[in-house]
Amino acid sequence: MINNKTMSAALMLIMMTSVLAGCVGGNTDIEVDTSLVDLQPASANDCPDGGILIHIGIDDNENGNLDTAERTETHSVCNGADGEDGERGFRGLTGPSGEDGSNGANGDSGLPGEKGEQGEPGETGSTGPVGPRGADGAPGADGQDLTHCLAGDGAADALALVEYCPDSTTIRAYDSSYTWSLVGSFHSAPIGCDMGEDECEGYAEVPAYDATSQRAFVVNAEDSSVDIIDMSTPSMPTLHYRLVISNGEPNSVAVSSNGLVGVAVAVDPKQDNGLAMFFDTDGTLVGSITAGALPDMITFTNDGTKALVANEGEPDDDYVVDPVGSVTVIDVSDTTSLTATQVGFTSFNSQMATLEANGVRIFGPGATVAQDLEPEYIAVAGDDSTATIVMQENNAVATLDLSTNTITGIHALGFKDYSTLSLDLSDKDGGVNFQSWDNVKGMYQPDAMTSFVASDGITYYVSANEGDARDYDGYSEEERADDLNLDATAFPNGVSNADLGRLKTTTADNCGDTDGDGDIDFICSYGARSFSIWKYDSNGDFVQVWDSGDEVEHLMAVNDQWLNSYTGSRNDDKGSEPEGVITGEFAGKTLAFVALERSGGVMIYDVTNPASPFFVQYVYMHDHVSPEAMAFVSGADSPNGAPMLIVANEVSGTVAVLQPLI
Repeated sequence: MINNKTMSAALMLIMMTSVLAGCVGGNTDIEVDTSLVDLQPASANDCPDGGILIHIGIDDNENGNLDTAERTETHSVCNGADGEDGERGFRGLTGPSGEDGSNGANGDSGLPGEKGEQGEPGETGSTGPVGPRGADGAPGADGQDLTHCLAGDGAADALALVEYCPDSTTIRAYDSSYTWSLVGSFHSAPIGCDMGEDECEGYAEVPAYDATSQRAFVVNAEDSSVDIIDMSTPSMPTLHYRLVISNGEPNSVAVSSNGLVGVAVAVDPKQDNGLAMFFDTDGTLVGSITAGALPDMITFTNDGTKALVANEGEPDDDYVVDPVGSVTVIDVSDTTSLTATQVGFTSFNSQMATLEANGVRIFGPGATVAQDLEPEYIAVAGDDSTATIVMQENNAVATLDLSTNTITGIHALGFKDYSTLSLDLSDKDGGVNFQSWDNVKGMYQPDAMTSFVASDGITYYVSANEGDARDYDGYSEEERADDLNLDATAFPNGVSNADLGRLKTTTADNCGDTDGDGDIDFICSYGARSFSIWKYDSNGDFVQVWDSGDEVEHLMAVNDQWLNSYTGSRNDDKGSEPEGVITGEFAGKTLAFVALERSGGVMIYDVTNPASPFFVQYVYMHDHVSPEAMAFVSGADSPNGAPMLIVANEVSGTVAVLQPLI
C-alpha cells in the first residue's frame, strides 16, 4: 500500500523532472523529444515497507508508452516506517444520517431453552363471606311406598314388572341381572355452565372408543374439536388431549378395528364439500380427503378397510343453494395413499315419479332426486357386503353395494298407524292423557341406525325413529293440525288444542290427501315415537320385523319427572324423540340401547330374538341431558372387564359411563 507521504514525494520528483526536461533550450526551432514518466509498485527489495518506482525516459518510438529500453532514470520512493501515533484530534461534526439499509434475511431459529422450574403454589385465598339464606322451597311431593323395590313378583308382562326405585335412578324389569348404572362421567363443557340457557350445548355429541389405547373420542362441536378421553378407569374419565379441528366443524367420529380414528368435518358454508380426516389414537393427523357436502356421519366397515361418510347435502337457509346428497367410500387400507369414491343418486333423477309413488318423500322446491335425498346415517351389514343409508327427511333408506360402490335400491319406510296405539299427542290437555287416534299416522324417519347379526345369521337393523322436518327461511313444511284443511268425514268434530290441534304435521307433497280432492284424509306427523327392527327379505326389500309401538311413551309416563315430552311440552312435536341406538352383547344376550333425546336417559331392550324383543331397563341420569349418541364397549375390550356404554349428552355437555352391576 502506498501512503500519502510517499505519493507526495513521488509527485514532487515528477514535477522536478518535468521542469528539467523543459529546460533543454529556449530555441523553438530545436526538436524536443517527448518525455514520459511510468509509475510501478516497488518490490520488497527496493522498498521493504512498500513504495513506488518512478521510471523516466524519452518516448523515442512515439508509441505513447515508456518502453524498458527507453528508460533513462529510475527512482524509488519508499514508504517510511510507521511513526508513533499522534494525539487524537478534535471530534468532527456529525454527518447526515444515511438511508436505511434493506432488511437482512431471517436467521435460523435458535434451540429451545430448557424448561424452567415449576413455581411454588400460591397461597390459598381467604374464604368469602357466607351468602344470605335463600327462601324456603315449596314442600316436596309425598314419598312413595318403596316396598316394591325390594322384590319383584315375577309377572310376565314387562310393563307390569316396571319398578321405580329412586336410589338407582332407573326403571327396571324384574330380572336384576340386567341392571346397568351410572359409574362415571366427564364434563366436556365448562363446569358451572347453565343448562337452562343452553350454555353447555354442543360440547359432547358423538362418542367412539378404541380398546388398545383405552380412550374415548368425543365430538366437541362447540370447541370445534374431538376430546380424547382416558377411559382406563371408567369411574374417573380424564381428558388426555383436546384435538382441535381447524379445517371446519367436526360432526361425527368413529374408530376402526385397526385403531384408525375418522372424523367427518363440515366446512363453511356447509353446502361446500367437506372433509374426512384420519388420525391415530394420539391425535396425530395421518391423512385427509375430500368428502361431499355437509359430512354428517362417518363409520367403518367391520374389517377396517373402508370408511363411509354420509354427506347430508342440506340447502342453505334461503333454499337457493341445494347440493346433492351422497356417500363417500374411502379406501383406508393404506393411509399414506387414501382414495375415495363419491356415490350419488343422479341415476335416480329420472325415477322421481316412481319413487314418490312408492312412498319416498321428495319434496324440496325445485329439487332433483339427487338434491332432495339427504343421507343422515349409515349401518354396515355384518359381512361388509352392503351398507344401509338412512335418509331421515325422506323417510327412506338406500342400499349401497360395497363391492361395486353403487346404490342398488331406495326403500320407503312407510307410516305407523296410531289408531291401534295409545298416545298423548297434545301439550295443552293438562297432563298425561293416552288415547287412540283415528286417521293419524307417523312417519318413521329414523335418525340413528345400527346393525347386529342374530343367531339365524341374518343382519338386522335397529332404527331410532326420531322424526324431522325441513324448516328453513326459504321453505318450511311444518303445519299445525288445526291449520289443515281436514276432511269432514275423517274428522267430523275437527280438532282442538286439547287433542290434535297442536300436533306438528306436514302437507308436503299433499301428504294425507289420499283421494286427491285437496283436503287431508289422515294427518302426517313426524317420527314414530319408537324404535324398530328391520331386515332385507329374499326379494331385497327392506321390511320391518318389529316395532316398540307405544311402549316407550308409556314407560316414560310411569313418572312424570322423567318424561320431558309431557312436562316439557313435547307431546305436540315428536314425543320423547328416540335419537341414538346401539347394540351390544352381554351375558349371552344382544341388548339394544336407545337414547331418548327429549326425555333423557337410555332405554335397554333385549333383542336376542329380533321378532320378540322385550324391555329390560330405563336408566335416567338427572345431570346428563339430551343423549345424542352412544358407543358400546364389550367386556373383552373394557378396561375393567365389564361392558361399558359411553353416552354423549348434547345439552349438558357431558359424557356418561354406564356399566352393569356384575
